[in-house]
Amino acid sequence: MPITRTIVDLKKEISVFTYMLTERTFQSSWNHPNVPVLVFADSALPGFSVDYHGGSVGSGMPVELLFWGDWWNTAEGSGRRILIETRVQAVLASDYFSELKQYGVDKPYWRGARIVTNPSAPSSFSASDDIQAVPDLIDDLIDDNVFPDPDDEKIAFVVFMPKGFTQSIGELGSHTKDYNYTFPWDVDWYWVAWVMSFGDVPASDPEDVIGVFTHELVEMLTDPESDGWYANNPEKGEIGDAAVIGGDKLPKLPGQTAWVNGAHVTAYFSNQYGANVIPIDRDYKARILGTIGTEHKEEVSGMFRPDPAESRLCDLLPQCCFDNREYKFTITKRNEMVHLSVETQRYREPKVAWIVEGNDITADVTLSLNVLAGVFVGRVAKSVSATVLVHCTLANNELTLRTIGTESNFDIMVSCRVTDASIRGKVRTNVIAKPFVQIGFVGVEISVDPEYTRQLTACIQAATKMFKDLGKTQPSKKIKKGDPIEFDPQILNDIPAYARVDQYERAKRVLDISRIAHRTLPLKTAQALTASLVLDVPSLQIAMDLRFKNKESENRT
Repeated sequence: MPITRTIVDLKKEISVFTYMLTERTFQSSWNHPNVPVLVFADSALPGFSVDYHGGSVGSGMPVELLFWGDWWNTAEGSGRRILIETRVQAVLASDYFSELKQYGVDKPYWRGARIVTNPSAPSSFSASDDIQAVPDLIDDLIDDNVFPDPDDEKIAFVVFMPKGFTQSIGELGSHTKDYNYTFPWDVDWYWVAWVMSFGDVPASDPEDVIGVFTHELVEMLTDPESDGWYANNPEKGEIGDAAVIGGDKLPKLPGQTAWVNGAHVTAYFSNQYGANVIPIDRDYKARILGTIGTEHKEEVSGMFRPDPAESRLCDLLPQCCFDNREYKFTITKRNEMVHLSVETQRYREPKVAWIVEGNDITADVTLSLNVLAGVFVGRVAKSVSATVLVHCTLANNELTLRTIGTESNFDIMVSCRVTDASIRGKVRTNVIAKPFVQIGFVGVEISVDPEYTRQLTACIQAATKMFKDLGKTQPSKKIKKGDPIEFDPQILNDIPAYARVDQYERAKRVLDISRIAHRTLPLKTAQALTASLVLDVPSLQIAMDLRFKNKESENRT
């Protein structure tokens, strides 16, 4: 939907842009959190940092997935395998591994995946020695020339166990090293990890398999042979071991997790931050969407006679000769309702906390707000200080604002804090979007006699044509230094948000005509024309009134 009006509010720390799409719909600008890395507040690392112990690391390695067992060829297994391959490729394409650079490890990349049915997959690991079946599998595949010798291509192997596989050794997965021996003295070390099956029991989520995969892979890359990067003891002090265990989900995963490029990953330790981290996607963003409704109307009528100044162009343009009689005007008092929601990108489980004029909204509440309000004295708009009541109603992530009996027009500022509830763990640096929006409430509006409106429209059209014709036959007057500034076009920025679209467009037309008038007509005639046109745009009257009051205040000081 095209933007019909942009409302700009320049604050000390931020600039608030509100886009009016129609008279009844609006949105804020997108807010992008500049947070490249989630930083967690606690760590299970046995020390304050991991140290380098002189051994190998796996920099820029290809990753090969092995799906062990016939189950992966079944319909269910095939679906699960596709999910894993998709998620692994997504993680490898993300910035998740960027914090490994400090350990001399460049980002790994996708090599491929295959199903292995011979030998058959073990049904369980009931003792730690049973894990040897995993490196033995890799050794056999190298011997069978399925994979090259490790000294020809170093590969990060990850073996996924089939559905039904169980373990009683307290491990969801692990990584290890072993060697392939070629007589007489060629010993080539290879690195492999295994990951158990997820989704076999109701409390287990198939997506969690990627959490174990990333946990083991970052450890394999930084400490593949137990002499790389770790703290105190490689059994308990690798960078993935630092992730705090949390939650009651079975099997238990590290409690510090997030979704990166659509994959559920775990935290690892960063010496640079001195904490557990997850490098995350950089395209998180959120914006506020709003709709406006009217819940009650009440009308009061009055009469007015055009001011003589409104007919000052009568001598030049017959269309600008207003009848000297009384016209009807109607003041409509109304209660408005504004419904706010939040549109997000990348937030998997958005959680929204609303703020109205600096007040945190944690429950349904009625706020008493001091505002600068627009009111009518007769048919003339004025600005006054007022106290208004705004009722706030929360429903999930959405907020509804209602006004009752304000009998005035006013603007308020609304913002929110958007976090991602899918991020698990206590976070020190979070990815928080903070969109702002300026909302204008119309509690009173004026409409004038259709006949008067018809005459005013005819006058404007005739004046516009006259200015165009004058521009063809005579040059416009150049504004010289010292000439009075009759109309500052920047006043458009002062028009309140409650003017919305129609009044804003009318204000622009008045400014355009006034600017031409001051360049082509005698000063007093141009001033008279401007004054008559402004009467038809209450929000422009308010903006001019505020400018006048501000100048008076400056002169007094």
